[in-house]
Amino acid sequence: MRGNRRILILAVVGMLVVACGGSAATATPIPTAADGGGGDVTPTAATGNGAGGGGTTPTPATGGGGGGKPAGWDQYGTVHYDISGPTTLSGDLGFIPAGSLFGGSNGSSLSFTIDGTDTVLTIAIAAGGQLVVTFGNPDVTIPAAQCTASNLNVAATSASGSFECTAAMAFTSSGAALTGARITGTFQAHV
Repeated sequence: MRGNRRILILAVVGMLVVACGGSAATATPIPTAADGGGGDVTPTAATGNGAGGGGTTPTPATGGGGGGKPAGWDQYGTVHYDISGPTTLSGDLGFIPAGSLFGGSNGSSLSFTIDGTDTVLTIAIAAGGQLVVTFGNPDVTIPAAQCTASNLNVAATSASGSFECTAAMAFTSSGAALTGARITGTFQAHV
């Protein structure tokens, strides 16, 4: 249930960003603790980041013990993301039509997750193509990262493109706030 609430909250934030014309605060990343069940990453050895704490460098999970993806996770599309800066994460999430809105040239809010995990990425596309990405998992939240989009294609029932984002602030589960987060990725979504 916790993952469903997170999807709903991030989808509502994305829709508000789209409705407000895309003006949103930027965020910056924070080092993360071990991913305790996100399903799409597993931590490797901790690394220092010079910001008052050690972070972890997660790597993609390889299945077994909850790390694999359920059948059909990618049937409506996917997002691949790479997060760098004070924390390093990489993964793939499936598109969730029920937590998304296709608005064509008026704006869209697209949510991605893996069923049974607490990792969510939302892409808000404002009219005119301004893109904002929000990421959250149990260890780190990166709200409203401002992005530059390329190859952006948004229609009434589909969207695709690439993004490169910087975040003014990121927050760890311990409440620490750090700057310097960067999120890049590609996505495609359809109903």
